[in-house]
Amino acid sequence: MRWGNTGEARPRGTWSDVRMRAAGAACAAQLPVAGMVAFTLTLDDDSRGTGGGPALGLACLFVFGPLLLPVVGLLHSAVLTLPAVGLGRLGAARLGRGPEWAWSLACLLPVGAAWAACFAVLGAPFVGPALWIAAGGILPALHVAYCRRREERLGRPLRKVWILSGLTSLGVCVAVFGGAVVGTATGLIKEYEPPELTAAQLAGTWRGGDDERLRLGADGRAVVTGLPYESSHAYEMGDAYEESDASGGSDRLARCDSTGTWRVGEARYEDRPAVVIAVEGCGSDSQTWTIGGTAAEPELFVLFGDPDSPDIEVLVRRRG
Repeated sequence: MRWGNTGEARPRGTWSDVRMRAAGAACAAQLPVAGMVAFTLTLDDDSRGTGGGPALGLACLFVFGPLLLPVVGLLHSAVLTLPAVGLGRLGAARLGRGPEWAWSLACLLPVGAAWAACFAVLGAPFVGPALWIAAGGILPALHVAYCRRREERLGRPLRKVWILSGLTSLGVCVAVFGGAVVGTATGLIKEYEPPELTAAQLAGTWRGGDDERLRLGADGRAVVTGLPYESSHAYEMGDAYEESDASGGSDRLARCDSTGTWRVGEARYEDRPAVVIAVEGCGSDSQTWTIGGTAAEPELFVLFGDPDSPDIEVLVRRRG
């Protein structure tokens, strides 16, 4: 028996047990693999020294994953894969051209676009999320087609879909992790190295996302405008500071306008090159802005708050 647009042995409804199990198992299986691949890609791109975050996320995934992944997989299949499969069945039945699985893959785009439009209303981009959401349903949609055809050939329901998907996911994760270890040991994956910038290369105006500015003069003078710093006192500054601790702690980010001096020094961790500025009225005697990014696109950053989950303030140089 064939599954397609031939009219023979038309499968049961889109939301049948077979389709739901196949889609949910594939959705759950691909998430750990995607997380492992994402972690591997960050091994040589830790320009801000926050590599512990992905590692902690992977540790939590392995601990809680067996309980959460089946639920997440079924939810993912319900909001993305199965709607696309349903539209694919409808398109194949109405137009009668092409296999049903191809229609399902094509219908992932409008479903992904619909969800991306919901996020776009909240201020998120549209094109990138739409493509990523649609891509997340490719493997589950193909798995639905494979499981359905295999069930028809065997003449009985598949009973080990979740087990086989889990073992496959585990095997791929182990392979990716092993490749990362080998790549790191052999030098194929190199540890991030910050750019070595001279004082002359650092001189200029650096700006942040909220238009805070740090001007580093070639003569060693520094001018700061709206630059953030941590303050443990409740200054009478109105809106000049904001809470940086969501738990209600006493630390606050205040904004500073002042002048002083600057020099090239070392960061407080990892002995990385940094810009050390000494200005009055900005909390402590000096601030250390670590150098990150690349030689072509350098950046200065500082970490505030909890070291395990810090707030990062970034400054980039504005050309011209």
